[in-house]
Amino acid sequence: MEIRVRQAKPDDIAEVSRLFNEYRMFYGQDSDLERASSFIQERMSNQDSIVFIAECNEGREEGSSSDADIDVNTEVAIQEKHIEESRVSDTAMGLIQIYPSYSSVSMGPIWILNDLYVDSKYRQKGIARKLMQAVMEQAKEQHILRISLSTAISNQQAQALYESEGYTQDQSFMYYECNV
Repeated sequence: MEIRVRQAKPDDIAEVSRLFNEYRMFYGQDSDLERASSFIQERMSNQDSIVFIAECNEGREEGSSSDADIDVNTEVAIQEKHIEESRVSDTAMGLIQIYPSYSSVSMGPIWILNDLYVDSKYRQKGIARKLMQAVMEQAKEQHILRISLSTAISNQQAQALYESEGYTQDQSFMYYECNV
């Protein structure tokens, strides 16, 4: 299974929305695919967020035949099979959503990593790490000063991932919030 990470495009709204809905359910929210889709479409249309997806094409597998024992008819059949397999849609396995922002003190761009989710069928395969690494690579290319994130105090698995990728727990600031 080949895993690719790329920035989501408008054509990916359905898969991103599915994963985003599952992410919300993971955090105790009711399923609402229609609203999730509307939210994601609006964020992407307004360029409020950047979404990366990890995907694989479960229909693609390398053939086991060697070129030495393939006749012309078999070669044509294999080419037709590969064309058909390329029509199999990619499966989105996970997503990461970033909200661009700015630091007044540092006077530069920062990213807020708000959502990281891997479909339960694909966990423990390094997909979350690949998503995190793709975001870091893109941030470096765009000269982003830092990436901030938060996670549930009880989510020790996520904390271990973040720390292994170089994130440190803030010791300088206390964060507050107030529901409106």
